[in-house]
Amino acid sequence: MSVIPVAIIGAGPYGLSLAAHLAALKIEHRIFGRPMQFWSNVAAAGGDRFLRTYCFGTNISTPRSGFTFADYSGPRGLETFEPCSIGDFVGYGQWFQQANVPWVEPVDVAQVSGAPHCYKLRLADGTELRAEHVVVAIGLNGFAHVPVALTSLAPGLAAHTSEISSFTSFKGREVAVIGAGQSALEAAALLLEAGAQPSLLVREQSVDWMSRVAQKRSLWRRLRSPISALGSGPVAWTLAHFPGAMYHLPDAARARIFKNYLTPGGAWWLRDRIENRLPVHVGTTVEGARETNGRVVLRLHIDNAGDQSVREMTVDHVIAGTGYDIDVERLSFLDPDLRKSIQRLGRAPRVNARFETSMPGLHVIGPASAMSFGPLFRFVAGCEYASQAVSAQLASRRKAMA
Repeated sequence: MSVIPVAIIGAGPYGLSLAAHLAALKIEHRIFGRPMQFWSNVAAAGGDRFLRTYCFGTNISTPRSGFTFADYSGPRGLETFEPCSIGDFVGYGQWFQQANVPWVEPVDVAQVSGAPHCYKLRLADGTELRAEHVVVAIGLNGFAHVPVALTSLAPGLAAHTSEISSFTSFKGREVAVIGAGQSALEAAALLLEAGAQPSLLVREQSVDWMSRVAQKRSLWRRLRSPISALGSGPVAWTLAHFPGAMYHLPDAARARIFKNYLTPGGAWWLRDRIENRLPVHVGTTVEGARETNGRVVLRLHIDNAGDQSVREMTVDHVIAGTGYDIDVERLSFLDPDLRKSIQRLGRAPRVNARFETSMPGLHVIGPASAMSFGPLFRFVAGCEYASQAVSAQLASRRKAMA
């Protein structure tokens, strides 16, 4: 069985970016996965769905010019600032892939096992191969977080926002949506617009709404609050323009920034679709859930400005807009012994300055690397730095072995 230098698992923004950079350096590799699959599934659920980031902050990276989101959107008369349609983003990613990485193999990797620098991969179609380096670039696939209180419910009664295949299927149904972030707020709006009866359950005492930032601003305003791929303000600008800086912070400091930066909130274009249009229950935590006669009974703890109470709510379905939990154990395609050998930051993989785990030759890029590198890598904006860092390391090793 021949050994290939690099195998990339995942054909989303990070996987496509790395493949484009490796190709420019003439580093042999194979990339597996269905291009833009995660975002295609999100867009297919229907409705007006948008990315929370600016269009210029969602560029898939390649050394070639002419392949930014604006390069795709401008000639087609699409938005180039905000809000960015998820459907348009999928179209952009597929256009990028066809032009820059046409050799993607649309098959999943079922298992990765083996010793460092000689990993064995088994594909979903039964094909086996070996690779010196494996790069995990699966994005958010497999990391959807559903509260423990809902895990006893049947799949048809509770789902994560990323698992919804059609919002119109909830028409006429009472639905509780849990969360106060973009995905929860957007799901509530889309359910309402699809003819459902959603109620929003928010643990915080209020919903945090982002303000709209004018595209054209005064020089003073631009200096005081610069716009970057992560939003506006000096902190966002610093994180976006010095992508490797947070890696050098102590673990505790980096974890604190990661936790407190970009807390749950909604984009400005969602506000009119939510406020005064559906029930919003603030200070509400779901403590338990049970099925009764095909419906869901939620046990809620209410904190009304310090006044504590418990009550029940009965609905037809529950949707969790509760984010994503990066956990090495969720990388189920990695052999258990391999997962066990990966050092961690909390539950996330610890990676070095070149995105390599404690298992030599096994790299992780994208949201799964964010605990080591900071919040920029939760977003598409981090793919350029990650692709350059990994490809540079692989090129250096190839040169040293020549």
